[in-house]
Amino acid sequence: MSLPLVNLISITLSALSLVIFFAALRKANRLTAMSRVMAHQVASSAANLQQALAILQAERETCRDESVRLEARLRDSDRVRSEITRAIDLVERAKSDLKDGVRPSPLPVQPSAALPPFVARAAPVVPAQQPGAPARALPVFVNRIVRSADVASAVL
Repeated sequence: MSLPLVNLISITLSALSLVIFFAALRKANRLTAMSRVMAHQVASSAANLQQALAILQAERETCRDESVRLEARLRDSDRVRSEITRAIDLVERAKSDLKDGVRPSPLPVQPSAALPPFVARAAPVVPAQQPGAPARALPVFVNRIVRSADVASAVL
């Protein structure tokens, strides 16, 4: 082989190695840029996870506080329910005592002529009791039906 041919092959191989070197260098630069972008995304994701963790911890504290408030409301509701039950029992007892111990008294009937004219017009007309009809033993408000109520104050 001649020396110029060896030089030509050597120059060709050197040029080829330089092309491969520059191609590898460009790929390395792209890989470096992609790794920087990836590191930035990982850092952003880590920051977002930290924010999510802080939000979840705040929500947990809020739920815990709300749980304490709800437990206090439940205790108050139980106390009020027991007081209402006691009051209903007292009203029932009073109602039964009134039914057992009430004696009807005759209503005095006054003629409307004895009243002044302005009172006679404004006075309500009281129907006369029939002799066979039983007298009402209790006032109207006592004869109401007592209903129990639930926690939301809805009438059952």
